[in-house]
Amino acid sequence: MVLALSAAPAADAVRGLTTGFGGDPSLTDGSGLAAHRWIPDAVDEGAQVVRFNVLWSAVAPARRPKGFDASDPNSRGYNWTGVDAGVRQLAAQGRTVLFTISMAPRWAEGPHPGRFAQAGTWEPSTAAFGAFAKAAATRYDGHFPDPLHRGAFLPRVDHWQGWNEPNLAYYLDPQWRRVGSQWVPASPEMFRGLMNAFYRAVKSVSASNFVVMGGTAPYGDAPGGARMPPVQFDRYLFCMTGGGPLKPLGCSDPVHFDAIAHHPYGVGGPLMPALNPDDVAVPDLGKLTRVMHAAQRYGLVQPSGPKQFWVTEISWDSDPPDPQGVPLQRQARWYEQAMYVLWLQGVSTVLWLQIVDSPPIPNYASSYQAGLYFLDGRPKPAATAVRFPFVTRRLGGDAVQAWGRAPQAGTVSVEERVDGSWRVVAHLSAGAHQVFVRTLHIAGAAVLRAQVGSQTSLTWNQSS
Repeated sequence: MVLALSAAPAADAVRGLTTGFGGDPSLTDGSGLAAHRWIPDAVDEGAQVVRFNVLWSAVAPARRPKGFDASDPNSRGYNWTGVDAGVRQLAAQGRTVLFTISMAPRWAEGPHPGRFAQAGTWEPSTAAFGAFAKAAATRYDGHFPDPLHRGAFLPRVDHWQGWNEPNLAYYLDPQWRRVGSQWVPASPEMFRGLMNAFYRAVKSVSASNFVVMGGTAPYGDAPGGARMPPVQFDRYLFCMTGGGPLKPLGCSDPVHFDAIAHHPYGVGGPLMPALNPDDVAVPDLGKLTRVMHAAQRYGLVQPSGPKQFWVTEISWDSDPPDPQGVPLQRQARWYEQAMYVLWLQGVSTVLWLQIVDSPPIPNYASSYQAGLYFLDGRPKPAATAVRFPFVTRRLGGDAVQAWGRAPQAGTVSVEERVDGSWRVVAHLSAGAHQVFVRTLHIAGAAVLRAQVGSQTSLTWNQSS
C-alpha cells in the first residue's frame, strides 16, 4: 500500500533535465524524411536538443584553392549545403542544435600520420580548427543570408561542442608517444589546444555562444593503447597529478569550456559501475567531477564559475532486432533509470544516441539498434520510457522516492495497482518536460505508474 508522505516541492524548486538525441543522422541529414517523420517524432518524445555532427573534412575543401580564407564561411571551397539543410529543418521545429565539429581535412593534419591513424585524426592543427570554428559560428550567427531564400537568414546555432571522444585514437591520434622506454600522454595536450582554439573562435563571434567540451568515451587501456581512460585523460587535460590527492602541475593555457561532457555507455545497465578506477560508466560521474572541481580550485579550468555536465551520447541496443542486444523491456527500464541516476549526479542534459535503429549494414554487429523506434517506424517501449520516465527508489525504511519527467504540463497522478485496478495515491503539478519528485510511504512491494493528461508512463515495480 502506498501513501503520500509529503507535499511535492514547487516546480521551480526541482532541478531540471534537458533531453534530446546525440547525433542520429535520421534527424540531421536535411532530407524530407527527416523533416516529415523523424524530427516531429523527436519533438513528440520531448527532445529539446539535437546534436549535429559536422565533419570539418566534409565541409572544407580537400585542397585549398588560391586565396582560401578558412575563417570566412564564404570562402571558395567550402560546401555548407548539407549543414544548411539540416539546421533549417531542426530550427523550423524549434529544436536547439548542438554542433559537434571534428575530423580534420588532410591539409590540417600533422605530418607523417601513424600507420593505423583514421583520416582526420592525426595531430589536427589548432589554428586551422579555430579558423573553421569561426567560419561556422559566423555562418550560423543568425545574421548570415540564407543562400536559398532571398531576404532570409540562416538559423542561429548557439551551442557548440569541440571534437568527439578525444580519449580514443579513433578520433584523436596519437593518444600516447613513446619517449625512451616510457609512454607519454599526447592526446590531452593536443585536445587542450584544440578546445581553446575552438572556444575562443566561437566566443569571438558571440559571447553568448555556449561551448561544450568534447565528450569522453567511458573505457580505456593501459598506457600505449588506443584508448585512454577518461579520468586519466582529464587529469592530464586539467594538468593535475594522479594517484592520491589531486595536485596542480600548472598549465600555460588552461582548458576553456562551459560544460564538461561524457559518454557513459555501460555494459551492465545504469546501476553497474565501471570495474577500473579510471573508467566511467553511468553511476561513476563523480570520478570526473572530482577532477574538474579540483582543477577549478587551482584555476586550471577557465573561465571560472560553475560548469554544466552533459551526457552527449548514451544508448543500449535492443533485442529485437539485434540478437546481442538487451530485451525491449529492459532497454526501456535502463533508459528511464539512466535518466534518474544521471540527474541525481547533477547532469543537466542527456542525449540518446538514436531515435530510430540503423539499417543492419553489413550486419547488426556493425550498426546501432538503440533507437526508440524500429527501422519500420514501430515504437519500442523505450519511446514511452524516454517521453515519460518514471522511477522509484527506496530511500530507507518505508520511504521511497518517486521521480519522473512530465511529457506535458498538468497534474501528475502517481498510481498504485491494487487488486487489479489503479488507485491514485499522490498528486503533484509539473510543467511540460519538468522533473517531478515525491517521497512516498511504501509498505512492502508495489507496482506504480504516473499519469498526466492522456499520457501514462510505463509501470515500475518497487521491491519490498
